Amino acid sequence: MKNNLQKGLENPAALCYTECAVSESGCPEGAPMNRQPSNTTITALYERLSRDDELQGPSNSIKNQQTILEDYARKNGFSNIVHYTDDGISGTRFDRPGFVKLMDDIEAGKVGIVLCKDTSRLGRDYLRVGMFMETLRQKDVRLIALGDNVDTSLGEDDFLPFRNILHEFYARDTSRKIKAIYKSKGMSGKYTSSHALYGYVKSGEDKSRWEIDPVAAEVVRRIFRMTLEGYGPYQIASVLQAEKVPSPSYYLAQKEMGNRKNSDFQDPCRWWGTTVMDILGRQEYIGRMVNFKTYKNSFKDKNRKPNPAEQQVVFEGKHEPIIDPETWETANRIRQNSKRRRLDSLGEPQPLTGLLRCADCGGKLYHERCMGRHGKPKNNYVCSSYRKHTADCTMHNIHADVVKELVLDTLRAVCTYARENEAEFTRQVNEMFSEQQAGTAKAQRKKLTASQKRHAELDRLIQRIYEDNVAGRITDKRFEVLSAEYEQEQAGLEQTIAELQTGIDSFDDSAARAKNFLMLARRYKDISELTAPMLHEFVHKIIVHERAERWVRYTKQKVEIFLNFIEEYAPPEIAQPEPDPAAIAELEQQEKRRLYHRDYQRKRKANGGKRLTPPDTRTPEQKAADDEARYEKKMAYQREYQREYQRRKAREKREAQAAESKTTA
Repeated sequence: MKNNLQKGLENPAALCYTECAVSESGCPEGAPMNRQPSNTTITALYERLSRDDELQGPSNSIKNQQTILEDYARKNGFSNIVHYTDDGISGTRFDRPGFVKLMDDIEAGKVGIVLCKDTSRLGRDYLRVGMFMETLRQKDVRLIALGDNVDTSLGEDDFLPFRNILHEFYARDTSRKIKAIYKSKGMSGKYTSSHALYGYVKSGEDKSRWEIDPVAAEVVRRIFRMTLEGYGPYQIASVLQAEKVPSPSYYLAQKEMGNRKNSDFQDPCRWWGTTVMDILGRQEYIGRMVNFKTYKNSFKDKNRKPNPAEQQVVFEGKHEPIIDPETWETANRIRQNSKRRRLDSLGEPQPLTGLLRCADCGGKLYHERCMGRHGKPKNNYVCSSYRKHTADCTMHNIHADVVKELVLDTLRAVCTYARENEAEFTRQVNEMFSEQQAGTAKAQRKKLTASQKRHAELDRLIQRIYEDNVAGRITDKRFEVLSAEYEQEQAGLEQTIAELQTGIDSFDDSAARAKNFLMLARRYKDISELTAPMLHEFVHKIIVHERAERWVRYTKQKVEIFLNFIEEYAPPEIAQPEPDPAAIAELEQQEKRRLYHRDYQRKRKANGGKRLTPPDTRTPEQKAADDEARYEKKMAYQREYQREYQRRKAREKREAQAAESKTTA
């Protein structure tokens, strides 16, 4: 019989069952003669082929399966044949289109018989396959698996569950082997992806090497430039879509690459903000190879999960970079400072957004660009906690142009001094950071030593209570409680030790800080105006304090500017010329007038908006004297006015007579 089965698999026309008697009709003996339950139900022929099955030769091909199943159905008089096919899909997945369609038809009562080559075609998850078979039993659907000698019309097969487990074991073993090959390849510094990243292509001479794709690389460079100019990911996506730039998936599909090379694109130029964010976060664009970015807990999982950074393997300089490291770091720092970046009401990006911080609550400052109450445009920044009422904080209002002017003046002064006095600048930066880091590093090292000592002590305690438990001095329950407490404390200490060690190792060399800033200063020799790329390359953050006097237009306000690499460094003060005494006096007079006007307006507001008239405290005699003096002053003015009038008239008369005499002569 076994020889007959082997011949049947090689020649579908000679297929027969083993280990059971066969009737003249070709059906297993004891099977009901009414092979087709109803003329209205479907005989479902299910075929599936995964990529791994293709490696076993042509015997498992879709065409071969269809031939075997059709021949068997024809010999046994099954009608209404319908094929359900899944080609190139793993049996560990149960969202296969053909399988899902088969399940829908079974639930709808359209299927009477299900034919398959063997039960491994249904799937390689014994629990899911068991649930499928239970559904067939409840719906009174007959299952025939030719290669496994299964026919549910003959009764239950006790060996069938074990056979399903063996099918799953095959998938598990294959997954384990592929995973080992994948890990070995990734750890040896080879690319684990099947295609090159957008912006690169595989070399024609060496497929294991990436080369820059000029067209896609220019799009990547533009995305980074726009980020430095203040545009957010969704704004960049909108610009690229409006300009009909092909999306990365469509561009790769046109070159027969990528995961969607067989997909239909309704809009080939559809860009998403998440796509732009993914491009900005890719370390491959600065020449690095990053392997094991994602992982699966089991071969049954459909979706991969992101791997922690410490589990990823990074190789430097594996291919030519598209973006320089400084630009990449700056762009990602911008993304961290401002997750959501909107255009203002005029459709312009605001590069200061995300850099300004409140000095009191530490929150970000929101940008306000609109028309004010008096018809004047507003271009201010205010505290986000004050605006959203999430904390008891004040407005911290500051004009955007004022901040830009302060930053521009600071950059001019610092860069000029650094370029002209490189040695002195480096010495000052070294001294500044040496003083700052000395105390912090000492405290962290002390805490690290104490944590390591406690961690070693816990190891000894765990060993001691284990020996006491073995000797019977403490109960098992007590041992479990103490062991859990010690292990929990030890896990916390391990995390603390790792964080402290990272903090100690992160103390940068002061000379490297000065050197990096000097490289920036040499690049921007002419700082005539403040551009967005310049702002983000130089400025780390800006701390804004509350105004000295609120609700006034002109007042003092403290602003702290922290620069990249050198933080709040200020060059030595340059001697300023002595101010003009007249200018100082004028400023004092302006301040007095401002304060007088402010007090007057406050009193008038308290008086209901009416003009303030001081109370009359004079006596009647004083009033009469004042009235008399005022009357005399008025009369004196009138007399003087009359005399001046008469003198003017006499002068005009003399001039007219003189002119008449000249005319007569």
